[in-house]
Amino acid sequence: MSTTAHDELVGKRREMVARRRDLKAELTKLARDIAALDRVLCILDPAYRPEAARTNQRRGSGTNIFGFGEMTSAALDALRQLGHPASVAECAKAMLQAKQITDDGAVAKLMPKVSAVFAQKAAVGQVRRAGNGDGRQVLWEIAR
Repeated sequence: MSTTAHDELVGKRREMVARRRDLKAELTKLARDIAALDRVLCILDPAYRPEAARTNQRRGSGTNIFGFGEMTSAALDALRQLGHPASVAECAKAMLQAKQITDDGAVAKLMPKVSAVFAQKAAVGQVRRAGNGDGRQVLWEIAR
């Protein structure tokens, strides 16, 4: 790939990441505004039920560290940045470090999700098993 094409793609990616960040902020603000309107509507009309106005939404436990669609890119980025075949635990730790999260329990909660991402990406040829580490740990690497 030529340097110019590479630079253009890197620039385009930066633009998209910035736009995604801006859109996430806008969605957060809209959610707060809607909640405020719902509170006022409930005061004005006690029979009003905001739940009836909601559309089908993804629901999580409320403790999701990574937003929708962010898990896959974070897992692949962690694997790339580690630069060597890595276990799911290593990748989960790197992902949390990138978000500056130091909760020890978060690694254990994140590991099944990272494992699922790698299994999915292995099926399409983006990552591959690079062997076994200590014990039964599977090591993963970016497929080149």
